[in-house]
Amino acid sequence: MNKRYLTTILIFATILLFCFSVHAQNSSDTISIVAKRLGYVYYKDNEMLNFNQIMQLTKSNPKAYKLMEQSNNLRVGSYIFAIAGGGCLGYSFGYILSTTMFDNTINNPLFFSMLGVGAVFVGVGIGFEVGANNKAREGVAVFNNAIKQKNNANLDLGFSPGGVMLRLNF
Repeated sequence: MNKRYLTTILIFATILLFCFSVHAQNSSDTISIVAKRLGYVYYKDNEMLNFNQIMQLTKSNPKAYKLMEQSNNLRVGSYIFAIAGGGCLGYSFGYILSTTMFDNTINNPLFFSMLGVGAVFVGVGIGFEVGANNKAREGVAVFNNAIKQKNNANLDLGFSPGGVMLRLNF
């Protein structure tokens, strides 16, 4: 009877050990980032998420959410500068095409100013986008680290000088 009782306890402890180990190593709550051509794509449970969904997920972690808000603000600034710069460059290139097609002279001083302003705006927009991507990566890293620390429970079955030992670590 005593061996049967000990065997039952060992089987139960092994099952608990397996369950806690699987739960501690479960990464389905974490967000993964994959670099694509011009930016990043976010995944959770092999499902692609947009930036608004990432913002909703990170609301549970104030530090990660603050970084994601900063990333969102930088991204909006990037869009504004990119649109303004694109408009200036589009006007300049349109002016080049129209003047070279009809009178072959570029004599408008506004052309060079618009070309320079457009190039500067696009450069500033790229800088804002790089900053937004860095903040988003930091926010996701903070979010994932908090989840890994929270799920760090571990149940160990081992031997002690007095017999069998069952240890639960948090």
